[in-house]
Amino acid sequence: MTGNPRPDGPLSKAQWQEPAESDFQKDLEVIQGKINANTIQKAVPVIFARSQQTVTAAERAQLILTLMDAPETLYVFGFWQNGEGILGATPETLFDYDQGILKTMALAGTCPKSDKTERQSLLLDEKEMQEHHLVVEDLTQRLGRWGAVQSHGPMILELPTLYHLKTDFQVRCQAKPDFRELVMDLHPTPALGVAPRSAGYKWLQELPGQEGRQRYGAPIAFMGQEEALCLVAIRNLQWNQNESMIGSGCGVVAASEFTREWRELFQKRLSVRKILGLNV
Repeated sequence: MTGNPRPDGPLSKAQWQEPAESDFQKDLEVIQGKINANTIQKAVPVIFARSQQTVTAAERAQLILTLMDAPETLYVFGFWQNGEGILGATPETLFDYDQGILKTMALAGTCPKSDKTERQSLLLDEKEMQEHHLVVEDLTQRLGRWGAVQSHGPMILELPTLYHLKTDFQVRCQAKPDFRELVMDLHPTPALGVAPRSAGYKWLQELPGQEGRQRYGAPIAFMGQEEALCLVAIRNLQWNQNESMIGSGCGVVAASEFTREWRELFQKRLSVRKILGLNV
């Protein structure tokens, strides 16, 4: 492996440089400025903790073994080649298609378990419900081209360290969709990108702290002739020959507050380190 010299010690004990509060403060100001101007309703910035520690083949194998103990509410995924890669366990699917049935979900709205005693239920939280509704509204419209849309939710999804709002969708397709076309049509939903979609999302990469986003949130698909599963690659560790990084994103709407969103972002990154067995 080329690049910077590897710091001493195993990846499990790596030191992580947390993202700058000032970067996220600027992100929040720009996004809420667009919301106040009625250009958008929501956007999802992503910030990263970084380490100079990279991932060896032996460490990658250990991470995979650790991920095998992930709860059934998470999908384990990974991809690596030429000294770089991604490994994680995501709660979010972009779609699941089998025997004519297309399933997906709106997963937006979060409460860290550590905040449970200080906050009302997600189902009663106006800000979180608005954020969730924007994703539900978008998916209902997008899925309609494939057939009649059925939805169930919102409900609360419990993960090891977080609660999320979740709505399940199901469509009995009139014809088998082209899976690649389906990926392009659905990704990114407003759970990861921007609402409305017509506002575009490329401008997000110009915001502070977004550098090196790489495969964070990317669609990772497993496709057969008659069935397919496509995951949304959140909650993961990424690495290249020079560094590793753990990202977290949050949905910013008009009612978003810096302190609460900053705490949520940290808890999401912490959940990744815990499930990978990394230093917390």
